Parts: sequence; structure tokens; C-alpha cells
Amino acid sequence: MSRLRHWLFAAALASAAPGCLVDHSGLTTAEVSAAGGDIAGSIATGGVAAGGSQVGGAGQAGTSATSQGGSSGSVAGSGTLDRSGGAGAAGGAGSGGPGGRTLGSSAGAGAAGGAGGGGTARDAGGAADAGGALSDASDTGADVGTEPTDADRCAAEGGSYSDGTCVIDCGAAGTCGSMVTCPSLVSCRITCGPDGCAGGIDCSKAAGCDIACADSKSCAGMINCAGSSCVVKCGGQNSCGGGVTSSASKNQITCDGEGACASDLVCTGDSCALTCSGNKACTGVMNLYSNTATASCTGPKSCQGSMVCASATCQIGCTGQQSCPNSVCCWAGSCTLQPSTLHCGH
Repeated sequence: MSRLRHWLFAAALASAAPGCLVDHSGLTTAEVSAAGGDIAGSIATGGVAAGGSQVGGAGQAGTSATSQGGSSGSVAGSGTLDRSGGAGAAGGAGSGGPGGRTLGSSAGAGAAGGAGGGGTARDAGGAADAGGALSDASDTGADVGTEPTDADRCAAEGGSYSDGTCVIDCGAAGTCGSMVTCPSLVSCRITCGPDGCAGGIDCSKAAGCDIACADSKSCAGMINCAGSSCVVKCGGQNSCGGGVTSSASKNQITCDGEGACASDLVCTGDSCALTCSGNKACTGVMNLYSNTATASCTGPKSCQGSMVCASATCQIGCTGQQSCPNSVCCWAGSCTLQPSTLHCGH
């Protein structure tokens, strides 16, 4: 009875074997091998093709979900690049890795990995461009990178350079209608004729300036002065009508012409000397903020505008007929006023 039961069990097992299905879902075609293994080594191509002098990529190793993959494919020969600019040879193909071996006893060996594709040839190299001819600075007579001289910069502003001074001549009537500029770190001497220098004068970066506004309505624009010294002479009728601002170390502003210096005056620096000797000269506001300041209003009806002197020492004289009728304020450490009846309005 025991033998019959054993035989029946074996027969049932044998008859059921062909009907047993293996689930191949999720596997690649290469992994389902006819060699008898459920999981064989996968076939993979080599790396991307390399150009010209680069080598072909190696074939990838055979892999298996349940087995150990094959070793990496070997790298084939490299392409070359011709010195003359020709196309480089294609890289050789990488050899495929050996197939994976299964861990189970019943599965066959996996298939070998496929060979890697060869590298493509590099495009032919272009011809080298010819270098441009070198220029010779001696052809033009100028050295490359040479800084312009003071004379060059003076000439660029329309002046002529003489004995270390840039001379700008605007003496002809109506000339220099745009801004007159003194080159930086250069001393300037500027002459303005009738209606000349209407666009203003900029000496704010100069080493020093000497400005002559000797004719009628000359220097109608603003004058801005700095440097070691600034001398402004407003001798023409209604000259220097645009005002004067000076911050030089030593300042001298003279308003001799009738109606000269009708606009505001601002003077700073170490010393400032203001003279208003013309009839009705200096009718604008006068601000003296230098270390030492003097203001002399000798012309009839001069210094009609208010005056403020806030220097360390101030000397203010209003001796001209009907001069200084308005506020004169001295806020200096030492004030000398003539006449003493000068008053500061609040």
C-alpha cells in the first residue's frame, strides 16, 4: 500500500510539471535565455561613440537580477588626430563583458555582454589663421600708452601752454560761449572779452587760476575756482554776473566794474580777500568762510546784499557811500568792523 501511494504521488508530480508556469514579467528579452537559465546575463552595448582622438567606450558587463554579472568589457584602440588637420580615425569597439553566472544550480550561464560601438572619426581640423602683422609704434612717432602732457591737455581745452601755465584766450567779443575748463593740476590764466565766457568757467580741479573779466558783461556764467590760489578780477561793467565760488587756499576777488558781481559770492579756504570798489558792485549775498577774511566795500552803494563772515578772524569795512545797508554778521573769533555801527540782522 505504501508503494502504491508513493507511485501515485510521483505520477501526479510528473504529470503536473509541464503545466507549471514561470512568471517572466519585468524581465528583458536578453534575460529570458533559451540556455535553460531563468535569468541570463544581459547584453549591453558599449559606451557612446567618442570622436577623433578619444577611445571607444567599453561594453557594459552582463547583469542578472539573481546572478553575478560579467566583468567589464575591454577598451579598444584609440583614434588619432592628424597634425595636418585631417580627420582622426574612429575609436575601436569595446569588447562585451562575459555573461553572468546564475546562483541556482538549474539555470544556464547568461549570454555574454555585447561589444561596445566604435568611436566615430573626428571632423577634419580647420586651417590655422595667419597672425596679423604687428604694428610698429615708430610708424606714427608716438609711443603706445604714453600719458598726455600738460601741454597736450591744455591744447585740448583750446589753450596754449607757456612757462607752466595754460593760457586760454577768450578776449574776442562773444567767444567761449560754452564752459571754459582748466585742465586738472595745471595753472590757468583766462581772459574774457565783451560778452565772453558766458558759459561759465570751471577751475575746480586746477592747480590755480587767474581770471580776468575786464570787459562789459564778461564772465556772465558761474565761476568755480580752487587750487593753491584763485584770483578773479571783475573790472568790466556788469561783469561776473553769474556769481563766484572759490575754495582755493588763497583767494582774491575784486569787483571794480560798475554793477560787477551782482550774484552771490562764496569764499572758503585759508584766506579770502573781497574788494567791492565799483559803483553798485557786490549786490548779491556774500559768504566768507575762510580762516582769515577781509571784505572792503568802498564803492558807492556797494555791498547791497547781506554779508556773513564766519572765519577765525574777520575785517569788514563799509566805507563807500551808502554801502552795506543791510545785515552784516561777523561770527568770527575776532571781528573788526568799520563803522562799528554795522549790525547783524536776525
